[in-house]
Amino acid sequence: MRMAKIAVSFLLAFGVVIVSSQQCREIMRPVTVCDDVTSSLGKGQTGERGLVGKAGSKGEKGDPGDPWEEERMSFTSLASMIRQNHLDIKKLLTPASCYTSSVYGWQELRSGEKAFCDDGWTVFQRRLDGSVNFIGNWDEYKSGFGNLSGEFWLGLNKIHSLTYGRLCKLRIELWDFTDIQAYAQYSLFFVEDESTNYRLHVGGYSGTAGDSLLADSHVHDLQEFSSPDRDNDKHNDRHCSTYYNEGLGGWWFNACFLSALNAAWGRSGGNVQNIIWQSWKGYHESLKATTMKLRCD
Repeated sequence: MRMAKIAVSFLLAFGVVIVSSQQCREIMRPVTVCDDVTSSLGKGQTGERGLVGKAGSKGEKGDPGDPWEEERMSFTSLASMIRQNHLDIKKLLTPASCYTSSVYGWQELRSGEKAFCDDGWTVFQRRLDGSVNFIGNWDEYKSGFGNLSGEFWLGLNKIHSLTYGRLCKLRIELWDFTDIQAYAQYSLFFVEDESTNYRLHVGGYSGTAGDSLLADSHVHDLQEFSSPDRDNDKHNDRHCSTYYNEGLGGWWFNACFLSALNAAWGRSGGNVQNIIWQSWKGYHESLKATTMKLRCD
């Protein structure tokens, strides 16, 4: 009996081993080692690829963006193009000089500069009421001064740049204190640069005021410009610009003058100290208002 139990135990133990070995073979079917009994079989061939797994969950929906962005960009480009075309057209319509302008008053030119235009003429000197002191120094006459809406002197540098090397005319309009008007016009007018002290060239008179730039021994043509602080006149004993009382301002004096349109404003009262155009009112009757303007073809 004891031997039988031993035998059964042995067989059961052996059976377990067989089952384990058999299970191992069945499970690791083609090659993989699972215990000491099958470890000597080595690595087998790679099995077939398994089925593709189930797809993962769908991601979050992205930002749809601005549906009008493209239209807005197109509109912005169009607006920019229209604005640029408008500026180009405006620039083309803006006169290059007063010569092509019918405006009376300050006009912005194509260059961006402003000029006082009078029906095709460029005004460079204007006297009205004595609101601006014209007894300036050399640098002031060179650069210009005054009130853009009233009395002003455009400046010798500007007068030179507008006239030199061009065919220009000069027109001078005069008013006395009773508002009677006269004019003097010259078919030739230009001013040299500072190296010549802005020497004047003028000729070809016509008008109703008489010629106070070319006539007589005090001719102003070919004279250099003088100011209260710069004596360039032809008189040997005096400085014409400062000789008479308050002074005659800056002008193309000879020895001394037939005209002085930048002199102190006011009635002369018998003394040569104010605005003078000798060929019209003589030396002792001053003028109320003047305009000097040029026109270049």
